[in-house]
Amino acid sequence: MSVIVTGASGFIGGAIARALADRGETVYALCRRNPEIPGVNFQHWDITEPAPAAVTSLAKSATAVFHCAGIASVSADDDELYEVKVTGTRNVLDAFPQSRVVHVSSTTVYSESEPHAELWEEAGPKDPNDFADAYSRTHALAEQLVGRLRADAAILRPAAVYGPGETMLMPFLSRMSKKGVLRLPGGGRQKITLTHIDNVVRAALACLDVPSAAGPFNIGDPIPYRLKEAVVTHFARMGYDQVVIEGVAKDKALVAAKLGLKVKSIFKRGDFAKLFLVRYLQSDRTYNLSRQQRVLGISTTQHLIPSRLQ
Repeated sequence: MSVIVTGASGFIGGAIARALADRGETVYALCRRNPEIPGVNFQHWDITEPAPAAVTSLAKSATAVFHCAGIASVSADDDELYEVKVTGTRNVLDAFPQSRVVHVSSTTVYSESEPHAELWEEAGPKDPNDFADAYSRTHALAEQLVGRLRADAAILRPAAVYGPGETMLMPFLSRMSKKGVLRLPGGGRQKITLTHIDNVVRAALACLDVPSAAGPFNIGDPIPYRLKEAVVTHFARMGYDQVVIEGVAKDKALVAAKLGLKVKSIFKRGDFAKLFLVRYLQSDRTYNLSRQQRVLGISTTQHLIPSRLQ
């Protein structure tokens, strides 16, 4: 018997594939490039295309599919995001109709216009038409697809994921800093749930151990952080250049990001990432995590120092 991991050449998929191999599972990585993970078998597949025979032949022995494939850029082309997250998800479900499905999603499926304060899983996904960006919209569409076709699937919604090999939030914040100063909306005082990659892996493995677990699960470090404190602590641990955090009014930051995107777009250098981040940091982003413990039976670890203001 075997376990399938799509997107194993990426940050989350690679971590899950390594953990599965370490615990003795026969693992097949289905992706466009070889992740070169010891103990993991590679099979080329671009999931935007129907599965070739070499992939469908694995279905008979595949007990579970961890669907982690995605695009780690909020600025990616809309059509490309749709092809990977929506068409790709449909192709994966079709290729493995009998296997246990663990679908890796994101807390971006919750409404961007409402406060994220201890949100329970039933708060999302919101209507995909309500999202201004294709990254969130396609995550919501993919979740809806999984829910319709595989009601018994587990859907993991990690909040902003960080750790060795990270690709999104923390690296982008590091690139935003100028001359050792990082300006954050509201001075980084917002409370935010973050998810260390080890906690994502712990939740994923629990989905194998608890095959009856179905539906969405918020995944995160157990206690929300004050963003500014989490950034300073994490930057020090990861070897990023240290920064001094300064505040900028949230509305001013949002206007500046929109203007910056418009100006850059004129010169065909538009980058949606900064606007996405500023929108993301307009308010607290915290999620109720009780279901991960109650149903999956896991307790996650607080990898960064919690705020003194908790």
